[in-house]
Amino acid sequence: MFHATLHQLKVFEATARHGSFTRAAEELYLTQPTVSIQVKQLTKAVGLPLFEQIGKRLYLTQAGQQLLDTCQRVFEGLDQFEMAIADIKGMKQGQLKIAVITTAKYLYHGCWGHFANAFPALTFPSR
Repeated sequence: MFHATLHQLKVFEATARHGSFTRAAEELYLTQPTVSIQVKQLTKAVGLPLFEQIGKRLYLTQAGQQLLDTCQRVFEGLDQFEMAIADIKGMKQGQLKIAVITTAKYLYHGCWGHFANAFPALTFPSR
C-alpha cells in the first residue's frame, strides 16, 4: 500500500463515487483507459479487488469500501490543512458549493460576481 500515489487515490475515489470508470474520467479530465490503469495499479498495491463489476456498473468490495472511507478522511484532512495554511497566511480560501434549481443556474454567475471579487481565493465549481 505504500506504493499508492495520491493521484491513484483521487482516481479511485472518483471511480467509487460514480461507479464508473468513464464518469470518473470525465470528472478528472482523463481518458477512460488512464483511469482503468490507475485503479488496476492501486488494486495491485492493495492486494485485493477494490471493485466488482456487474454489467456496466462498478460496486465496491469490502476492501474497496475500507479504502474509500480512508480516502475521504485523507482528503478531508488535506482540505483542512490547506485552509489552516491559508489562515496562517491571512487568506481565506476554499471552495463554495451551491445547489440551485435548473432555471437558477443561468443567474448563478451574475449573482455571485461581487462575492467572488471580494474573495478571490474562493473557487466556484463548474458543475
